[in-house]
Amino acid sequence: MRTFVVSSKLTAYGAVLLALTLVAMAWTVSGQQVKRSSVSDAPRIRATVPAGAAALTARQHFLEMFARAYFPGRTGQLLVVPREGDFITRPDPDVAYMHGSPWEYDVAIPLMFVGPAVRTGRYSMPAVQQDVAPTLAAALGVQMLPKVTGRVLPVLRTDFARPRVVMLVVLDGMRRDYFDRYPASMPTLTALRQRSAWFTHAEVNFIPTCTPVGHSTIATGTDPSVHGITGVSVYDRTHRRGHDLFAERMPQDLMTLTLADIWQLETAGRAVILAQGSIDRAATPLAGHGACQLNGTPVVLVSYDRQTGAWASNPDCFVLPAYLKDRNARTLWQASAEWMGHRIDSPSAVRYSALFPGFEADALIAMIEHEPIGEDDVADLILLNYKCADFVGHKYGPDSDELRVTLGEMDRHLARMLSALEAKVGANYLLAVTADHGMPSKPLSPDRRHFAPAIIDLLHEKFDPEAKQLITSFEPENLQIFVDEDRLQHLGLTLRDLAHFLESQPFLFAVFTNDDVRRAAHAAKPVTPTRRRSK
Repeated sequence: MRTFVVSSKLTAYGAVLLALTLVAMAWTVSGQQVKRSSVSDAPRIRATVPAGAAALTARQHFLEMFARAYFPGRTGQLLVVPREGDFITRPDPDVAYMHGSPWEYDVAIPLMFVGPAVRTGRYSMPAVQQDVAPTLAAALGVQMLPKVTGRVLPVLRTDFARPRVVMLVVLDGMRRDYFDRYPASMPTLTALRQRSAWFTHAEVNFIPTCTPVGHSTIATGTDPSVHGITGVSVYDRTHRRGHDLFAERMPQDLMTLTLADIWQLETAGRAVILAQGSIDRAATPLAGHGACQLNGTPVVLVSYDRQTGAWASNPDCFVLPAYLKDRNARTLWQASAEWMGHRIDSPSAVRYSALFPGFEADALIAMIEHEPIGEDDVADLILLNYKCADFVGHKYGPDSDELRVTLGEMDRHLARMLSALEAKVGANYLLAVTADHGMPSKPLSPDRRHFAPAIIDLLHEKFDPEAKQLITSFEPENLQIFVDEDRLQHLGLTLRDLAHFLESQPFLFAVFTNDDVRRAAHAAKPVTPTRRRSK
């Protein structure tokens, strides 16, 4: 049974300090940048648990990843790391696979920049999601806010001309190793990679690795501890209910400005800004705050509505173009109600098929063709959450034929979107491609897939068997358990008691309390930027 306890870490670290310095691991944390020896391009995961001094190093690394996402009032009371190869999900067939962890399959992401302004090649330096917005801002000739934690990556030529359009494509749920595993299915992305600035060690450096946190980090260039998006949801203690972040495309949960916000303010609303995504919590942070900020103007935001099959927006902050209002995904299953033997005849189910990328692409192409993209001397922004790899990966897994076929369709329709853009502006655009998170492979045995309700029941049976009121919320992709602290005190317990018990479970690698994470966040020292090797 593991009994590593953060409160006693100083004693433990003192005993193994020399050993830690000699451990042959490449995990080093320096402020916002993370560097580690990468096995991300291996097609199969290593379902092993670090031992001894390496486990302490990994534990500290994961604590710092949680600390980078700590936000008072939003972070849960218990923060868990599943054992490598295990994952926690819901008893829902649509999410048979669940990301969120700090293991390689969830954190290793693609990152590339393509265009005339780019110095092409393979870049081996560490890169993180926080670097994307500052780099794109530099291409636009503007700076992000001083609170950004990312850096301008050295990919821009010294004599580059400002592109007419900057396009950001976030491939939702796209593991980096998909590029090596499925190159024949992705000729467009493969060709882009070959003529891009490609980062071989791009990784997510915070926990949880999930959609709203990743998109907010990419859009703002800041850590989650700054932008305030700490998961897919938080628990509202005041009203005793869950709060879904970015529900109904409301941007107010985002606590800082995005690239879109800064560029629309810098250009006094002259820039065309188009944001599109197939889930509210991805599309909204890309769009930023629109008109719902002081001196802001409404930007175009369209998000897929899984209830109706139509595109939707938030009219208080954003614009839904008239030419998209009559489009509906119900047309996708008119020819057949099945895809690869699976029922897809509903607005929700069709998302889990390779038919959906065409619907996403048609909408973006219509936006490019109808809006005045590249028609003046003000650079424009196109921000796309390309979602289907995440939907299909959740349901069928990274090793499935369904995912391989879906990646092929996503690639084919990406070529169509780029062709539409090139018809408007030629080659004079800058394209950035990355991902918000990865996805775990099929567990090595069925007992390594765990369900959040069962973990809640486990805690209640141990600590609150009669009332079962101790745990208020546990969304598995958050990896955060929300605890009723009044109930905890009434039962004469501490969060440490719960953490000790959870760490005794073989499927959990580490469990931290929010006090542990808060102390780690406060102990983190600001990093002075240092000169880094460019290639």
